[in-house]
Amino acid sequence: MSRRSLRRVVAATASMAVIAGGITVGLGASVAQAAPACALNQSVTEEWPGSFGTPYTVSKEVVGDGKVAPGGTVTYLTKVSGSGALVSQIRDFHPDGFQLVKARLNVSWVVGGQQWEDITKTAVIANNSVRASGSGWTTAGGGVIALETTYKVPDNAEVGSVHDSGAGTKIALVGGDFNYNPMGVCVTVRPPNAVEAGAGSLEDLGFGSVNSGSGQVFGSLTDPQGSMTNVIGGILGNVLGNMS
Repeated sequence: MSRRSLRRVVAATASMAVIAGGITVGLGASVAQAAPACALNQSVTEEWPGSFGTPYTVSKEVVGDGKVAPGGTVTYLTKVSGSGALVSQIRDFHPDGFQLVKARLNVSWVVGGQQWEDITKTAVIANNSVRASGSGWTTAGGGVIALETTYKVPDNAEVGSVHDSGAGTKIALVGGDFNYNPMGVCVTVRPPNAVEAGAGSLEDLGFGSVNSGSGQVFGSLTDPQGSMTNVIGGILGNVLGNMS
């Protein structure tokens, strides 16, 4: 199915959609849409002929405060939920120049139930996207498919620059293939703090990076449209960066 862009929205409802730093947009076939302003979290709910009137939601958020220093790391969480159909692919579209550090998938497995799996080595990386594919993960019974991606920001990223990102999914229904890129989920490059400013020399001496590493995102995956940012605060992502 062709992508219905987020660049159109009903003006009368747009102001009501901005809630707690994010936007939730219902995309009907006759609904005009607009590109949402940058926020830490966004979600899009689709109903189309192939879904027989049942909704499916794609949401994405920045874990943490959305600010990262050049050479630091940023973590995103993308989720897909719906009304029972299988999801065969979940995609994260990252800003140009961002390099994947770690990717994890959280689905309901036949053995072990809902849990995380490291897919850093098996995810497909192409065209500024990270894709996880499978034979089909269920959305029945409130099941949520979640993809956590952690990226290293370019060392030469310009302070003050804002970087948008996107998400996508493939649902096992006719016309159930959607991309939302850009989606209005943004990070801002901030000046490095004193610790980060000296991190390069420490790394050269073999002490490793003080900026990298993905946290454990085990928040409320059963809330597909809700942001986990307020739940986990600044624990995840670029911890040292939050000291600035």
